[in-house]
Amino acid sequence: MSVDGAQYAGILADRADLDRIGGPTAYTGLLADAAHAGEDGRTAGVRALRQAIGNGAGLGIGVLADERDRNDAVLSALVWITAGLVSLTVLIAVVGVGSTTALSVVERVRESGLLRAVGLSRAGLRTMLTVESGLYGVIGASFGLLLGVPYAWLAVRALGLNAPLSLPVLSLVGLFAALVGLTALAGVLPARRASRVSPVVALGVEG
Repeated sequence: MSVDGAQYAGILADRADLDRIGGPTAYTGLLADAAHAGEDGRTAGVRALRQAIGNGAGLGIGVLADERDRNDAVLSALVWITAGLVSLTVLIAVVGVGSTTALSVVERVRESGLLRAVGLSRAGLRTMLTVESGLYGVIGASFGLLLGVPYAWLAVRALGLNAPLSLPVLSLVGLFAALVGLTALAGVLPARRASRVSPVVALGVEG
């Protein structure tokens, strides 16, 4: 018999199969469903089972819902730890892109001045440098997905878990967009600094 929603409810075995593998012939457990959901339902169910078995030797009661809650708590902790590590990685990437863009602005003063001299507006120069910063995020996020998804799949296999590969598409898309947006934002300040330099002054800087 299978109880809908119960843990291990999908595991069924024929008695003949149990005999072939040397399984016990007598009943070893009883699966009972609570009358109603919630903590009160679990407590009432445990109390009823204790009254039913009395002082039966060697008999114990395990609440599958409590086991499920413990597993969910462990999984939630792992998710929060992973989110923290991802946030730290994104922060490092944003700082790195901001530093790279700022250094690039300093090294490409004459290039920026030449672009301004041939007609590129300040807004156009700011947009160009900001988009360039965002491209760092696109490249980094793309490499992260290409390497991270196979690595995660291999990690699941290495742990011996027979779980299907399921990608959280919306979460990955959101993380990708956030990384690109943050890296583009990191280039805004250096881009504004570059756009304020006069073309005459910029072209007069020795390379």
